Amino acid sequence: MSRSAPARPRALRLVAAAVAMIVVPLGVIALGIGSASAAATVYEAESATLSQAVVATNHPGFTGTGFADYNAVSGSYVEWTVGAANAGTFSVTFRYANGSAGGSSINRPLTIAVNGTNQRTNLAFNPTGSWDTWQTVTTTLTLTAGSNKIRATATNSVGGPNVDNLSADTGGGDTIPPTTPANPRTSNLTCNSVDFAWDASSDNVAVTNYDIFHDGQLIKTVGGSTTSTSLTVVPTVTWGLYVQARDAAGNVSQASDTVSITPPPCGGTDTTPPTNPSGLKGSATNTNVKLTWTASTDNVQVIAYDIFRNGTQAGSVTGVVGTPPGTTFTDGGLQPTTTYQYFVVARDSAGNVSGHSNTVSVTTGSKCTDVCTVTQITTDTDIPWGLVTLPDGTILYNRRDAHDIIHLNPATGAKKNIGTVPNAQSTGGEGGLTGLEINPKTFSSDHWLYIMHTSSSDNRIVRIKYDPAADSLQTGTEQVLLSGILRNKFHDGGRLRFSPDGNFLFATTGDAQNGANAQNKNGLNGKVLRIKPDGSIPSDNPFGNAVWSYGHRNPQGLAFDSQGRLWEQEFGNSIMDETNLIQKGGNYGWPSCEGTSGSCGTAGFIAPKHTYPVASGSCSGITIIRDVLYVACERGTRLYREVISGSSLTNVQQFFNGTYGRLRTVEPAPDGGMWMTTSNGDKDSTPNNSSTKVLHVALG
Repeated sequence: MSRSAPARPRALRLVAAAVAMIVVPLGVIALGIGSASAAATVYEAESATLSQAVVATNHPGFTGTGFADYNAVSGSYVEWTVGAANAGTFSVTFRYANGSAGGSSINRPLTIAVNGTNQRTNLAFNPTGSWDTWQTVTTTLTLTAGSNKIRATATNSVGGPNVDNLSADTGGGDTIPPTTPANPRTSNLTCNSVDFAWDASSDNVAVTNYDIFHDGQLIKTVGGSTTSTSLTVVPTVTWGLYVQARDAAGNVSQASDTVSITPPPCGGTDTTPPTNPSGLKGSATNTNVKLTWTASTDNVQVIAYDIFRNGTQAGSVTGVVGTPPGTTFTDGGLQPTTTYQYFVVARDSAGNVSGHSNTVSVTTGSKCTDVCTVTQITTDTDIPWGLVTLPDGTILYNRRDAHDIIHLNPATGAKKNIGTVPNAQSTGGEGGLTGLEINPKTFSSDHWLYIMHTSSSDNRIVRIKYDPAADSLQTGTEQVLLSGILRNKFHDGGRLRFSPDGNFLFATTGDAQNGANAQNKNGLNGKVLRIKPDGSIPSDNPFGNAVWSYGHRNPQGLAFDSQGRLWEQEFGNSIMDETNLIQKGGNYGWPSCEGTSGSCGTAGFIAPKHTYPVASGSCSGITIIRDVLYVACERGTRLYREVISGSSLTNVQQFFNGTYGRLRTVEPAPDGGMWMTTSNGDKDSTPNNSSTKVLHVALG
């Protein structure tokens, strides 16, 4: 709360607590940041136990996702669980702010207890000048080996200061993650709720929290002694639920197995179809057709409109529960001077389908503009992830779950499997064989393929020679360039991109489902990385390691524009995706900030250049062709086209909405067009159970 005025009534503090609970999915703990030494572990106050205190976010400059705001009452406290490798006396630092209340500047002392015994009485927390100014107080505390409860209790009626975090170097810190939660299971599934349970994890110190996800999205956090919880679900929408454990030091387990659920519709079986869409109109701008219509109604809700071209479905416009779909659609990539007939049907979440709208005929113009014809090059049964064009115009693409690389001739459609990447392993989610790149300046002579993949222990970047004569991988030449990138079921990143001069290789890494990793500049996760082609660290990297920028959640797109600037595409959690213009050493805000939501006004955070609601985004690969950015989206099942103007993205257009399903990768083609891959059926890591395509898109 703002302490520039007298303390608010208790009722208003409860409102603040409720708001704080809403923003928890933006991240629950942050490590290795603030005023602590590089060896210290940072324990966020918002992840501690609070009594007569609330989590607040209304003053900038805090770490993590908020700070603890003490009630103006003696006895209010914040209590952290801190692990120590060995018993001893350790330096402990509190980061705090103490502004004025009612025009006065006062000390707000705290008594510090360890495991129930007071060790520091009335430790002074003196005024800092304003509630936006953060300072530190350091003391020494005696800890036992293992888990310790450190409680900071207000000793007078003005309460304590705003406390951001506690940091402690407890002899190297706890670096051992909990074991993986076992036996995840569900019960009591209804249309809007389900009970989710699991067997407890163990930890060398203590499990402090469990984080529950569906399909890579954090939806709930519970305490470490809790092994079951009730979840709010969406009627008829299939989710893959899983859980991971976390300890006080921020170490995160690997994710549990996934349990799939599909809630029934509310109110029993819905057999009533929506009314027919009406008033369908169409107009052509060269080879693009824009359709508009009047919305249907439904006894529950219209969830989608399916658009048919010449009797075959050409795309969909989808909504989410509570938000109906739009009533416009752009059909791109059509043949010039060709007449097409369209109608639209409405669909509800129970699968009931309306009758046809009226039919309209639209004739395209004689010229292509922006996005032109689409040609299918090949199909595949696995997920094409990374894709490169070789100097002879043929393509190499890797298959994420099968862990092999395919050589494709676009002119003939001929394909050859050139080999399997050694030590690649899937994660039961998004990990596997991901990034693929060649050096634009040296490949013709050195034939190195640069590859990013998940192994049994980490994510890593390797390079392997390609033999053009034998058309095969020379797996015996493999060199590991960078290892130790944490892995998990989701949030593994994976895109590789050489700088235009071929001097530096950039890579995206996910936060491994632990938002704290993104702010730790000494770690490799939640980052854009930059290394030399041989894996060595460039001397001008900002932090003396491979990190180029940080504060990223799960970036999967990288592309350079004509000015040599690097653009990045990043998955959001539940609110918005973002496109960023990357700066050396830049902090892009995760987990405190998701797109423009959260504590995004914090000093030093760099704002995105464009954001996308996750329902119409969840975008992976990007490419830039003639200074136009193309963004391939998975959940959004569409392609965005955005013109780069200065440092802004303008004239944003959408194409192929629902036409080809989930889109994964876009890359420049030699003829000025674009390669585009689909990613349908990509959540289980099972090889060869998908239905995907490699497409060529002609561009105007």
